[in-house]
Amino acid sequence: MSKTFSGDRCVPWLYSQAGVRVEGEPKSVAPAVDEVRARVPRKAALGLKFGGMVGLFAAAMALMAGARPAKAEGQPAQAASVRAITGYTLGGLSIASFAVGRRLDRSAPALAVLCAARGAELDDHQLAALAGDARKRLADAAFPEGQVWLISEAPLAAEPRAEADALKVRCFAPVQGRIVEV
Repeated sequence: MSKTFSGDRCVPWLYSQAGVRVEGEPKSVAPAVDEVRARVPRKAALGLKFGGMVGLFAAAMALMAGARPAKAEGQPAQAASVRAITGYTLGGLSIASFAVGRRLDRSAPALAVLCAARGAELDDHQLAALAGDARKRLADAAFPEGQVWLISEAPLAAEPRAEADALKVRCFAPVQGRIVEV
């Protein structure tokens, strides 16, 4: 039951609605509960990587224009060197921008998402144990800033939500057919 929820509703929701990048396949951590590891992408990382790609294209165009032979009318030789310097500078800046964007992307906060199917029994002790184990796995994988999310296929009662709030676990559950944060 839990594999159906993780594969059919939990993972696509993470991609489309939550906007997180899932890393790896869901792993069963308890009866009817799967864990998915994901990352929260940083918007600056995407902009820097895109800017780096555009800059590399502009640098290539400047270098190709600088490599043309001078016209017979007497175009100064300095114009070619200015184009080459511009191309090298743009290329260096865009490679640096791409590298910084990639570094930001790799250092994005990690998530341990607990996907609980309808049959999952999440009492106070089990939820605390699952959240603690998920945080420990994130810390072991060098993600000390990791967050834990709980996505439940069944509506959550007030007690589990209060317990999750005390454990600093963000809860998502279906409300009127859509999974939203509760």
